[in-house]
Amino acid sequence: MKACEPRMCGNLSITYPFWINGVHPSYCGNPSLEIDCRHGKPYLVDSYDTSYYMKHVFYENNSFVAISSILENVIGDCNIPEFNVSIGLGPFEISEMNKVLLFFYDCTDIQPPSADYLHVTCNTNQSQSANESFVRLYRNDKYGPENLLNNCTISKRPVLGWNQQPVDQYMSLMKDGFLLELKVMSCEGCKESNGACGFNTSTSAFMCICSNGTTYPVSCPVNFKQGNSIDFLTNSLLLVSFN
Repeated sequence: MKACEPRMCGNLSITYPFWINGVHPSYCGNPSLEIDCRHGKPYLVDSYDTSYYMKHVFYENNSFVAISSILENVIGDCNIPEFNVSIGLGPFEISEMNKVLLFFYDCTDIQPPSADYLHVTCNTNQSQSANESFVRLYRNDKYGPENLLNNCTISKRPVLGWNQQPVDQYMSLMKDGFLLELKVMSCEGCKESNGACGFNTSTSAFMCICSNGTTYPVSCPVNFKQGNSIDFLTNSLLLVSFN
């Protein structure tokens, strides 16, 4: 079962439901949670343009913090994203614990909004005038139409923390990343039975790999040697890889 043991990528330990290509066999994790370890950062292969990487991972509650590497190339503290977050179609969703930055740009014929809206003094392109862009920070994603500015193009970004940061530090908020919640089967029962967690691509389901190579849907039985393999060929391959 050593093939699926945790491996380090930078300062993060990578294990089920993630797996590192070229390091772990593909059965060690969910196919949509493949990691490409580049320059010490764990990038999600299936993320948009493979541009998102994990900053933190919390295995105990199936969540992780993701950051777009595109933000690293932004010079200065002034930038307006012209598109919403599109991280991919993996088994995760953007957490409701995030706050939301709402950007309004290319605004025309607009009255100056309230003080809750930050007047952004930089532009998304050269054709815009500086007084046509605004940003507002919301405590959640449940804002109503009364909070939207008319005659503007709108984009939004989830951000992880409030941390007493004012909205004029919105670039810092975006660079801190946002929280995603995993929708995968827990590994705890399998680990408690001394098994290794993995993913059966034949059934597209979780599997628990026992020390003799047999696999089970949840955990290893007390006397796993008497259990039946769910797939003889798969288990034979597993045994070869473990030896």
